[in-house]
Amino acid sequence: MPRRKICFVLPSLNGGGAERAAVQILNGLDADRWNRSMFLFAREGPYLADLHPSIRIASADTKSRWRRWNALRSFIAAERPEIVMAFLSFFSVLSAARAANTRAKVIFNLQTPMSEFLTDADYQWRRGGHKTAFSAVTRVGYGATDLIVATSQGVAKDLTSAFGADPDRIRVIPNPVDLDRVRAARGEAVDGRLLPPGDGPLIVAAGRLADAKNYPLMIEALAALRHDVPARLCILGQGELEPALRQLIAARGLSNAVSLAGFQSNPWSYIARADVFVLTSRYEGFGNVLVEAMACGVPVVATASPGTRDIVTNGVDGFLVQPHTVDGVAAALRRVLSDAGVRGAMGEAAIDAAERFGAPHVIERYDRVFASLQ
Repeated sequence: MPRRKICFVLPSLNGGGAERAAVQILNGLDADRWNRSMFLFAREGPYLADLHPSIRIASADTKSRWRRWNALRSFIAAERPEIVMAFLSFFSVLSAARAANTRAKVIFNLQTPMSEFLTDADYQWRRGGHKTAFSAVTRVGYGATDLIVATSQGVAKDLTSAFGADPDRIRVIPNPVDLDRVRAARGEAVDGRLLPPGDGPLIVAAGRLADAKNYPLMIEALAALRHDVPARLCILGQGELEPALRQLIAARGLSNAVSLAGFQSNPWSYIARADVFVLTSRYEGFGNVLVEAMACGVPVVATASPGTRDIVTNGVDGFLVQPHTVDGVAAALRRVLSDAGVRGAMGEAAIDAAERFGAPHVIERYDRVFASLQ
């Protein structure tokens, strides 16, 4: 039986949840059944090195949007993949695939609730008339694509309620997480200089230092918590908000209790040493880092959002905080840190819960969806 052709399309492979998921899914598909390719608008990013050598990589390598679109259209017309899945740049991919006139099935992979994305301070869509225009284009695009894969039930619900997407053309599949890699790396040594000094309970967080991650809420919650719990916080990640966060940390008198440890190629070794992992995002479409923390046997405290509700069972393997308030986050952290029994039970439950998102299981679900498209 000839292999079916499938192509994933992304702007680049610069670090991010969507990019990492795309590489893991494409790598995991059976090469005996799937002829795999990836088209990048810019051939760059750290995840390039992770792609399996048998996967063909094509790219536009131009800054011109028109030339990128035309390069993708030409690639699809020449290679004639049966399935094209877009991670980001959805409507450029959809229009290029339709213009190629090959009858390729087009799938959107939605990693975030679009309603929240349109209010995100990090992006231009919320300014002026951009939001209205983008919302209108989004509705049209969702109606024209063949299938949408949403990373959580909350993302799927947002698609149907806010943008009128047909629920029969939505499949909910979480991101795959390489649990074996996490387990193998979690015991490696850490640089002790990157941890806050002292021997109080250790809280670890990880993620881009951006508005959507709402680190000010985390820092304010730590300030409240430290009135009675001498907790420390280590934040792994980098981003444009680092200067502002350093100012807030100093203003709250937390300079000796909080460390900004920057990007770490092995964040799991730091997470595994935490008493609790915390995520205070304004919204998440999934939350890979939560699953990774749980795989390390660490209980989690997260603000409730579409993605985190699919991962954390409140009161079992962690706590979900709703509404997103300083007192709520501080109280959840206090509950975990003040009771060793709760902490131990949640850590054990977290390990079991993470298994649901193991890469082989998730990729098998993708394979079934792809195979169903004729």
